[in-house]
Amino acid sequence: MDSFIPPFCPYAACPCHEPDPHRPYRQYRPWGSYSTKTFGVVPRYRCLVCLRTFSSQTFSVDYYAKRRIDYQDLLGRLVATSSLSAIGRAINASTDTVSNRISRAARQGLAFESRLSRTRRLGEDLAADGFESFCVSQYFPNNITLLVGSASQFVYAADHATLRRKGRMTEEQKLHRSELERRFRTDPRGLARSFARIAGECLSVLSDASRPSLVLWTDEHRAYPRGLAEAPCAASLCRQGRIRHRTIPSRAARTRANPLFPVNYLDRELRKDLHEHVRESVCFGRNVNRQMERFALYQFYHNYQKPHRARWGPITNAMVAGYEAGLVEGELGRVWKDRAFLTLTRLSASMDDTWRRARATPLGRREDYQPKYAVA
Repeated sequence: MDSFIPPFCPYAACPCHEPDPHRPYRQYRPWGSYSTKTFGVVPRYRCLVCLRTFSSQTFSVDYYAKRRIDYQDLLGRLVATSSLSAIGRAINASTDTVSNRISRAARQGLAFESRLSRTRRLGEDLAADGFESFCVSQYFPNNITLLVGSASQFVYAADHATLRRKGRMTEEQKLHRSELERRFRTDPRGLARSFARIAGECLSVLSDASRPSLVLWTDEHRAYPRGLAEAPCAASLCRQGRIRHRTIPSRAARTRANPLFPVNYLDRELRKDLHEHVRESVCFGRNVNRQMERFALYQFYHNYQKPHRARWGPITNAMVAGYEAGLVEGELGRVWKDRAFLTLTRLSASMDDTWRRARATPLGRREDYQPKYAVA
């Protein structure tokens, strides 16, 4: 660690917090060191502007961690339908430790997507639909609205909404649902609001030069037009003809010719790869925010590491979507090393909710704990 050079001051209130490629950060001086069992001798520094001290570990994804865990191995186990308990047994760690590392990895994945999204030049239409699962209890189903590239199967955005249980129920089940709703009431317009946030993400795909207009495919769910109307910018672009909303019946054959094939395909992959979404599984999500962290980590894997087709070799969904392969490889080389700072990361509203753990869990007694370093 002797060769470590602080890239910027880690404290948000400091004028030197924002990295400047034209003026490298030099306003610091060595300030001793400390010894740890896991990371050895860790050098410390002091900022000469704000006079705060920090260490080389402050810039590490393992900041405040007491044990090294291979994040890529953890990701591989998660997307191979392993539960948290199974992962913990395999790496000799508690489920709390596994969840902590998944949270760190999810934030790294969100920051990774934020950095690369500024460079994309796209040329495809989009498909949107909801992936239904549940959290805490089947009396609290949820809908993860997905925005997926029609040609690349790249997941551009995802948003969560907790729904009211529907469908056929016995009188006893209806009574139990009423009792639970006294303790947690879902938003009756949650699905429309969720789709409005997803519709707003279409703006980041549009480009005056390379993609002046696009087609957004959905099924005939009545909440989708309402949600599109609630997104002011997206609704304006619809009136201008730059976003054309097209629908197809949800009962149409789920073949490659179906415009909703990208989201249908992702639905199948999620059921297959994430244990908590396997139908009739004894493994299910117990916390909405942690469930969305696991989804965010899976989205990172699906977009940037999973081959687009088994026979296509190393070509990923991101490459098909128009991302530069060299840039992706360069960023992947440091994704599990350099800690992502929220203050230096531009996130969508849905991504910010995942990062901050801002969503409410049904029947939750208190807000989710969020370490101070995670929101620094």
